[in-house]
Amino acid sequence: MSLFSFGKKVKLYAPVDGTLVDLSTVAADETGFAVTPDRHHIFSPITGTVSALIPEQRAIKLSTGKLDVLLKMGTNMSETPATYVHEGDQVTPETPLAFVDQEQANENNEDTTVMVIVDNAAEHAKGLKLSTSGQVSHDQEVATVVAK
Repeated sequence: MSLFSFGKKVKLYAPVDGTLVDLSTVAADETGFAVTPDRHHIFSPITGTVSALIPEQRAIKLSTGKLDVLLKMGTNMSETPATYVHEGDQVTPETPLAFVDQEQANENNEDTTVMVIVDNAAEHAKGLKLSTSGQVSHDQEVATVVAK
């Protein structure tokens, strides 16, 4: 290993238009961020590959390099979000991944918070830094992870 090797920086984007939430208020033991959505469509937070669809957890696992990013869509929703992607698909922050019926969820008082979690942060990330707060749009860079 070179004396001057530095970790690769991976940009994370807001997956949906909405309000950025500190993940520690939603899932204190996770590395990432969350967005309370204003819109229906959920986009990829990274440029990478769909590595798993996990409908029972309302989640999509994405990979870029050694990093695994878990996109969790709502915690107590009665409906599973409709997904537009399949395992192995290449995605970018412009790629729509899923659709959530925001109006129905709001009527049912369901939590539609979208969490972006660096699933293997302990093994492959040096840290995550948020670069903004408040209102965000789905194509806006909101954080950077430094990969080990």
